[in-house]
Amino acid sequence: MGDFGDFVDDYYRRFVKVLETFDRAPMEGVLEVLDRVRDSGGTVWVAGNGGSAAIADHTACDATKGGHVEGQPPLRIISLNSNVAMLTALSNDFGYQDVYRRQLDYYLKPGDAVLFVSSSGDSPNVVEACRHARDLGIPTIAFVGFGGGALRELAEHVVWVPVDNCGIAEDTHQSLMHVISQYLFARGEGPDS
Repeated sequence: MGDFGDFVDDYYRRFVKVLETFDRAPMEGVLEVLDRVRDSGGTVWVAGNGGSAAIADHTACDATKGGHVEGQPPLRIISLNSNVAMLTALSNDFGYQDVYRRQLDYYLKPGDAVLFVSSSGDSPNVVEACRHARDLGIPTIAFVGFGGGALRELAEHVVWVPVDNCGIAEDTHQSLMHVISQYLFARGEGPDS
């Protein structure tokens, strides 16, 4: 394996390579969806599993609070994985694969969108929820890694980070959420606001 310093260097070499080479073009479509949702007074529902659930929660905080400019409407983002009582109740009664789809049934309304974060793109609960949102005509966004999984084919707007390392995929997804949040704030503070 080599020593720790070599491991660190290799990790960051791979991370930088991904940052420099992934396709950024889909980010424009993501921003357009977020703008439409904000302008219509809708909500972006965000969800993920494991580390991607933490990214979903972090995104709900940063894009709403960190992207908000006084005097302008906020971008309302709510994480579907942050209510532990709801997650456990739905898991117990319907199965873990339905925890996000069921919540979308409860909460979705016209003008909303759903954003999924998944390194594999294949987690059954986010795939089922994405399929359900698409069937309802709700805009869908997915941030995926590895080969993109089923979400890469299902979601309308897909930011694919083609890397086979979960940590690097998650690091990249988190950095992209920061980019979006900081852009929303910087754009709102600019001379054209």
